[in-house]
Amino acid sequence: MIVGRMLSWRIILRYTGRPVVVHIAIALAISLGYEVLDARWLSVPALPVTLLAAALGVLLGFRNNSAYERWWEARTLWGGLVNASRTLARQVISFLPAPRAQRSDGTPETPSAASRLVQVAVQPEGPALAPAWSKVGDGAVRDQFGQARDLRGPSIPRANLATFVHPAVESPRGIITGMFEGITEDARELVYAQIGFVNALRCHLRRQDPFPDITPYFRPSVLEALRVEQNVPAAILLWMSTRMRRVYSDIEHPEKVYLRVAMDATLTELTNYLGACERIKNTPLPRQYDILPHAMVRAYLTMLPLGVVADLGVLTPLITAIIAFLFIALDAVGRDVENPFEDGVSDTPMTALCRTIEINLRQMLGESELPPPLQPKNGLLY
Repeated sequence: MIVGRMLSWRIILRYTGRPVVVHIAIALAISLGYEVLDARWLSVPALPVTLLAAALGVLLGFRNNSAYERWWEARTLWGGLVNASRTLARQVISFLPAPRAQRSDGTPETPSAASRLVQVAVQPEGPALAPAWSKVGDGAVRDQFGQARDLRGPSIPRANLATFVHPAVESPRGIITGMFEGITEDARELVYAQIGFVNALRCHLRRQDPFPDITPYFRPSVLEALRVEQNVPAAILLWMSTRMRRVYSDIEHPEKVYLRVAMDATLTELTNYLGACERIKNTPLPRQYDILPHAMVRAYLTMLPLGVVADLGVLTPLITAIIAFLFIALDAVGRDVENPFEDGVSDTPMTALCRTIEINLRQMLGESELPPPLQPKNGLLY
């Protein structure tokens, strides 16, 4: 996505350079023939050219509005993915019960320390949070040019997290108690799976291999199972749902029904976002809206010097260059914006959004060593 203060000339020339040069050459040849060789037959009435320009402007405006709607819908869907990811992580961390099951080596599974925010939330009593703590941010807030703002402020000494953890509650597995005592192995794995899901979706939409990007977020056995799947993001959602079912399978408390329904609703929302992104990716604008404006722009710019050479003479190439740049740029921008998942300059910044989600979710887990937010390079944010 272009976020720079100024549009790079390299991008402008990439869109318009060669076609504009071609039409300038055509205009120069017509101008020389009309003025030097006295070929008066090269001049045609200007009225047809003027009417064609008006019709072409309406056609380009309609096509570009439709293309922008697709681009904006794609960005809206990824904004929803950010929110749904935060919701799922919050639900998993807050509502997943602390298991009494044993690990594979026979030792009991105990929750790990949660983030300071979660631990303070379940403190029975104690001092309020320090005002400076509210300055902590994940770096995901950006200005109008895509630069991530640093909201962290001065460093704050970390408190002894052990003082915030409740004593272990001896209770049967069948009752949901001690949910907020810490982050269980299941909860941590599900949160990391959500980070893996958004990265897998990004690669899925860009037709890239997802496994180099999702390997840090899954066990080797899960990765091996995912390699045989045609739709890796959908498979990850199925794995997450099955993992939640396993956690709640031996709980015989009525509250578990409501918790499972709430989490399943969030997974359904993620599935809907996946399907909506695939719809945009796999259903381009009708080819008539792409081919017809492109052909008509070229035809109009070829006729333009014939309609103005009698009035402009040697200035015909200059005026043709200006008008050609405008129409070719409009045509090229519409063709580029209509495909928001192609990893181009107008692409939805999915890589930056995936990094934002990772920062948010890992901070919820209480991790302090977080990756930095992605910054624009040469005015482009991917």
